[in-house]
Amino acid sequence: MTLHLVRMPLDLHALASFAAAHGIDDDDGGYALHRALRDRFGTAGPQPFRFLPDHRSGPHLLGYTADRPALDDAGALPVADDLLARVFDGSWQAQAMPEAWREGARYGFEVRVRPVVRFGKSIRAARSERAGAWQRSAGEIDAYVAAGERVVAAGGDAREVDREAVYLDWLARRLEGVATLDMAGLRQFRRARARRSTHRPGGARTRAVEGPDAVMAGTLSVVDRHAFAQMLARGIGRHAAFGYGMLLLSAPGRAG
Repeated sequence: MTLHLVRMPLDLHALASFAAAHGIDDDDGGYALHRALRDRFGTAGPQPFRFLPDHRSGPHLLGYTADRPALDDAGALPVADDLLARVFDGSWQAQAMPEAWREGARYGFEVRVRPVVRFGKSIRAARSERAGAWQRSAGEIDAYVAAGERVVAAGGDAREVDREAVYLDWLARRLEGVATLDMAGLRQFRRARARRSTHRPGGARTRAVEGPDAVMAGTLSVVDRHAFAQMLARGIGRHAAFGYGMLLLSAPGRAG
């Protein structure tokens, strides 16, 4: 099916009330929106998506859907939860994306990502006294912190590690074989507390997970048009269901 770019206006007060009613507290709003989308649209909701609460045109969500009819059908169903009905007012718009991407085509891009890596034996060996804490966490670590640990393990100074360079390398690796970065930079960075499901016995529970929240932008060129289309649909990196990994495209020089 044709991939569609969906724009959904959001009522932030209703979203905050919805989050409070369900005991959701996170810095990035990702879990609250994930829960609201699932409750409202089921599996037909846009994913990946990008939450833009402070946009000059008003708070809204941008997302990709590969099944526009299913989204429309889910949106037409009545909503019993008044808070949920107010979060999405039903006035969303959807625009078809190109069905075929040209290899070698160049685009401006912007993507919000959570640049983390799964920690492994080399990182645990670097700081054995902290390995237990990492094992009890989400099983992932900031790519910048991991790079610093590797430098320390090799006898170097972690202060020499450049965050932007690490994150750009992280992005380039996930685009390998799909697209090349022609020019890119770290536009925004913060550390944010997110909420994620644990799926423990007895029912799904959530816990707070702190980590990097980065926006990178620049220009890229398509290498494999089929793989590029698949990447758009699934998102880049982990946490694509929570507002990360959605690749926004524009004409070169007009990213963001």
